[in-house]
Amino acid sequence: MSFFSAWPYVVLMGVVLVALALPVFRAADEPAARDQRTATLDGLRGFLALSVFVHHLMVTHGYLANGVWTFPPTGFPTQLGQVGVGVFFMITGFLFWGKLLDTQGRPDWRGLYVGRLWRIGPMYLVAVGLMLFVVASKTGFTLKEPVWSVLGGALQWLALGIVPTQPDVNGYEGTRFILAGVTWTVFVEWLFYGSLWLMAPLARHGRTPRFVGGALLACLLALAFAALQSAGVSPSHPTLALVIGALLWVLASFLMGMVSAWLVRHEGASRLLASRLPAGAASLLAVACMGAVLFGFPHMAGPVQVVLLWVFFHLVCAGSTLYGLLALRAARRMSTASYSIYLLQGIALTAVFSVPPVRDFAMAGALQYWLVGTLCALLLVAASVLSYRLVEKPGIAQGKRARSGLRRLPAAQAARS
Repeated sequence: MSFFSAWPYVVLMGVVLVALALPVFRAADEPAARDQRTATLDGLRGFLALSVFVHHLMVTHGYLANGVWTFPPTGFPTQLGQVGVGVFFMITGFLFWGKLLDTQGRPDWRGLYVGRLWRIGPMYLVAVGLMLFVVASKTGFTLKEPVWSVLGGALQWLALGIVPTQPDVNGYEGTRFILAGVTWTVFVEWLFYGSLWLMAPLARHGRTPRFVGGALLACLLALAFAALQSAGVSPSHPTLALVIGALLWVLASFLMGMVSAWLVRHEGASRLLASRLPAGAASLLAVACMGAVLFGFPHMAGPVQVVLLWVFFHLVCAGSTLYGLLALRAARRMSTASYSIYLLQGIALTAVFSVPPVRDFAMAGALQYWLVGTLCALLLVAASVLSYRLVEKPGIAQGKRARSGLRRLPAAQAARS
């Protein structure tokens, strides 16, 4: 067995799904989505979050062995993380461009952003608070830097991801690795939410195909050029080409989610890909596209893999359940806790591998490492279900109350006048 094999990932995922089917995890049960366009996505998020965890589990092995936090080998180990993040961005593009389409580019902006603050903020602050506690513990609860420096670093972390920096705090090198470096995606999400206000007019009067289609085509062409650069066809700056390719991949992910939001609202266009396929054929095509991405490409910074991943995503949006996998109660429970799984994965890895006997046992061989990794995944999921009930769900409820208050305020002001 290899440290970077795909089979341990399949076993780990199966163990987690079996565990989540137990009655003890009924705290993660939520009503199924009434909108069929998002029902299958409710079963997908958990697989994405846990795939990113497994990617970081592989990264952690290298970190423990060599002291360097970097990508695992290209191919499946790297793709697990990039695919998970890429589809998360597609989901964001799908859901929020869909809101603009449904309101003709005129949503309740204050309500939208207040809702995002309450959805993202509480659990984010809990994760960062735990990270700062770990830093304090690692530094012996003593100041290693001036107070103003420690406070400045902590405040940057506590800015709900709106500030992109991930500084070391109190002189603890690699502070960001305690959270597995995942908070950069929160910053990217905020950028997208902020851009919606600027893009809103393009969601009106049928402008979406021209705007999103044109931007996506340009992005894919640029990705193809960057891929040629990094492959050495024109190797003037291959590292820069990879960085540019990564940025284009992120942008393309949002745009493809936006494309799917338009397609599922236009039945005639959607039939071009999904609606005429039988359920079994749609699931087969989705699995084939995902398999091709995971095992056929070294990374996501290329046009072919991005398009294949979008075909998978759109088939799920169109109702494919991957042979019923996304409809499992355990899958829905895992997806309910997916935000906590995503944010707390680094805390779980840090906590488990900070115990010397556990770390020594895990590093003795691939089988031992995956046994510890599976235990870590179970602890992460259990903690995430708990944090969903105690932190995320109350935050969501408070966000709904805040949005309702904002909607009532103009009416009350009009009544007084």
